[in-house]
Order: sequence, then C-alpha cells, then structure tokens
Amino acid sequence: MAKPKCDNCELDAAYTCADPGTNPVNYCHNDLPKWLQERADSGHFPLVEAVEEKPSKKKAVPAEDKAEEVPADESK
Repeated sequence: MAKPKCDNCELDAAYTCADPGTNPVNYCHNDLPKWLQERADSGHFPLVEAVEEKPSKKKAVPAEDKAEEVPADESK
C-alpha cells in the first residue's frame, strides 16, 4: 500500500488536514502551513493512510456475451 503524497509536491505526506466541512488535504513537513503547525504538533492531523482498492468480486463478462445475436431475416 503506497503512502499518500503531499497535495503540493511529490513528497510523501506527513499530515492530513480533514477538518469538518472541508476536503481532506495532505501535507508533507515542508508544505504544512505555519498557522497549522501548532495543531499538527498537538496531534490534530494524523496521517490518513491510503486505502488499497479491493478487486471487484463480480465476474467479468466478455462484451460479446452481453449482447444477444439476432439472426438476420432470411425470408426475403
């Protein structure tokens, strides 16, 4: 499972700011805004780990099996 990346650069995220009413934002140590530093030091922004997507349990159906073939009208 890959670590989430910082939303401002390509480094691994260290904090996830997910306050109520806002979209979650991932920050590395360098990009965390100064006004959030005190809250981060207090543990308000634990890193939210990336969720690994599970493969679908549904069986894949080939496209040709989905549509029924209609025989051509041969009476003409």
